[in-house]
Amino acid sequence: MPIILPVAEVRERLSALLDKVASDNEPVFITRHGRAQAVLLSTTQYETLTKRQPEAASTDWYALSLASLARVWNHPDEDVYTWEDGEPV
Repeated sequence: MPIILPVAEVRERLSALLDKVASDNEPVFITRHGRAQAVLLSTTQYETLTKRQPEAASTDWYALSLASLARVWNHPDEDVYTWEDGEPV
């Protein structure tokens, strides 16, 4: 369950909150005047959120295309839709 605290309380308990965020891997939502203003995250959570995903190589897209076509070819009883109108072929 997320922790939601006003900024005044965060100031008073910052050291304990840092320990809790690091150990529990749960974010702390910080409010000001009853509205969310910021989120305190562990470095692990932050790195996970900002980690850049590698782009797929063109060979990966080719393999994905072949797999999609194989699915259509192997299931002739299913409707196949054209790209333009979405109607069954």
